[in-house]
Amino acid sequence: MHLLLSILTALTVLSVPKDKVGTPVLYGSRIVDVNRAHGKVFAPGQRNPRPQVMEFVRRDSVLMLVPDRPPRRRGPGPRPVIFPIVEETADAFAISLEPYFSTYPEEISAIPPKMLPGHAVEHELSCPSTPPEWLQVNGRYRYRDGLEVTAACYFLWLREKPLPPIDIDPAQVGYNSVEGRHPEGRYQRWDLTGGRKLDFYVDKTFPEAWYPYIKEGIEDWNQAFRACGLGDVLAVHPEPEGLDTTSPLVNMVRYMDVEESNAKGDVLIDPRSGEILQGDILWWKNVVNLMQGWRYVQTGAADPAARQAKLPMEILGPMIRHAVCHEMGHVLGLNHNMGASWAYPADSLRSPSFTRKYGTTASVMDYARYNHLATAADVRAGVALLPPRLGPYDYYAIACGYGAGPAPEPGPYCYYAPMLSAAIPPDPSAQAESLGNDLLRSSKAGLRNCSALLELDGLTADRLALLRKYYYRYLSLSLSNIGGVVAGEPVDEKTRNRTLKFVFDALDRVPAQLKDERAERRILDELVGHFLPERILRTCGEKSLQRYGRELRRYARKHPRLPLKDEDEWIFNNQS
Repeated sequence: MHLLLSILTALTVLSVPKDKVGTPVLYGSRIVDVNRAHGKVFAPGQRNPRPQVMEFVRRDSVLMLVPDRPPRRRGPGPRPVIFPIVEETADAFAISLEPYFSTYPEEISAIPPKMLPGHAVEHELSCPSTPPEWLQVNGRYRYRDGLEVTAACYFLWLREKPLPPIDIDPAQVGYNSVEGRHPEGRYQRWDLTGGRKLDFYVDKTFPEAWYPYIKEGIEDWNQAFRACGLGDVLAVHPEPEGLDTTSPLVNMVRYMDVEESNAKGDVLIDPRSGEILQGDILWWKNVVNLMQGWRYVQTGAADPAARQAKLPMEILGPMIRHAVCHEMGHVLGLNHNMGASWAYPADSLRSPSFTRKYGTTASVMDYARYNHLATAADVRAGVALLPPRLGPYDYYAIACGYGAGPAPEPGPYCYYAPMLSAAIPPDPSAQAESLGNDLLRSSKAGLRNCSALLELDGLTADRLALLRKYYYRYLSLSLSNIGGVVAGEPVDEKTRNRTLKFVFDALDRVPAQLKDERAERRILDELVGHFLPERILRTCGEKSLQRYGRELRRYARKHPRLPLKDEDEWIFNNQS
C-alpha cells in the first residue's frame, strides 16, 4: 500500500470514468501560452486543426487510446497510445500520464510538428477538475532552443451516434464540408435542436469601446435564425471573472496579441459528422490596420472621412462589426461566397435607395469590402459604403443549413461562387475585392480612386505603397475576363477585347509615383504565358485563340515590352 501511494505521488495521474471506456472521444489540444508566437501559424488561443476521434480500451494493466475507426484518408492514421493503470476503483481507472505527456504530443500539437524542437527538456503536468463532458491535461514544456509552451490537451466525449447528415446543394449554397470532394452530407453546422442557444464570450483584452460592435456582429445572425423559426440563437457576453478559457467547449472572441493582420472563424468539429462542438473568432492585433487601409483605398477618394490617419470609432466600429459578422459566418459553418457581390448590378451600387437596403454585396461572406464604385457625389446623395449586416444570400444559407423542412428556393440575389485559389480565377464572378456584375467597371473605378488619392495632401510612404499595390491589383483582377467562364458560359469575345484594351491603356497611364516594373512585367507575362492562352483554347476554342493571338500581336507593335517571341508562336496556333 505504501508503495502504491509513493507511485501516485510521484506520477501525474488522470482519472478516466469506466462508463466512458469504449465510447468515442475527441482528442486534441489548444495553446494556452507560448513565449515565441509565430504569426498566424501558432499563438496563444490557437488549437491543432485536426483533433482525432479515439476511444479508451482496457488491455490487462493498461488503458489504451486507440482510433475509433480506420482513417478515411490514405497514409498512416493516429497511433495508439498506452497509459499504465496505477489504480482502479469501482467507477474509474487512474492512469499515469508519464512518459507519454513528458513532451507536447506531436499528433495533437497546435504547433506544427516540424517546428517543435525535439523532446522537451523540462515539463510539468496538471489535471484540473472538469465537467463530465471532458478530461484535460495541462502541460508546460521547455525545449533546448528556448521555446516554452503551455498546452491544454483535452479528451472530449462525443455522442454515440453522430449528428445525421443534411442535404445541401453545394452548387447553390456554401457550407464547409468535413473532408474531401464527396462529403455525403457531412457539412459543418451546430446541432440547434431542442431550442439550444449558443453563448459567446468576448476576451477582456479587447478595448471596451469595441464590445458593442463585436456583440452586434455576432448577434446580427439572429435575424436569419429568427427568419427560419429558431428565434434568437446567439447571445454575447463580456468575459466573466474565472471563465475557463482553456475549455474545449467555451465559445470565445479571442484577442491574439501577435504582430499580424488577420481574423479567423475557427471551429472544433466532430469529424464523423461535421457537427460543430465549439467556435472561436480569432482576432490578431493588427487587423484594424488592414481594415483602415482598405477603407482608405476603396472609399477615400469619395469620402474625406476615410482619409483620416486614425479612424474614429463611429467609422471604425461598423467596420469591426462587419469583420466579426463575416468570421461568425465561418463559425456557423459557412464558407466564402465570392459571387455574392456579382449578384448586384454595378449600377445599383451607386443608388442610395438600393445600397441603403442591400449594402454592397448579397452576403457578408464575400470579400467585397467597401463601395469603391461610389463617387463623391454618390456619397453626398446617400449611397452606402459598407456591406450589409446580412445579405439575402445569408438568410437563404442559414435556412438551408438550419431550417426545418426542405430547403427554400433561392431568391434573385442568392448567387453563389466559392473562393478559387488561383492567381487569376477562371470565374470572373468569383473575384475577391471586385464589386458588382461588371469586372471591368469595378477595376476602372479602383484605378480612378487610386489616381484621385495621389492628388490629395497628406500622402505618407505607407499609403503610397498601398495605392501602388492596389493599382496593379485592380488591373490583375480584370484578367479573369480572358478565357473566363461565368455560370457555365464563356466570357464573350467583345468583353475580352475590351479587357485587353483596358489593361494596355492603364499600363500606358500608370502615374509615375505608382510605377512598379515588376508588377507590370507579371501582368504582361500572364497575357502571353501558357495559362491564359490555354484557358481560351479550352473554353472558347481554337478560332478564338487565333483571334486573341492577333490582338496581342497588334498591341505588341505599340508596346514593345510585351514579351512575345518566336518561340511563343505555338500558343497562337502558328499565327504571325
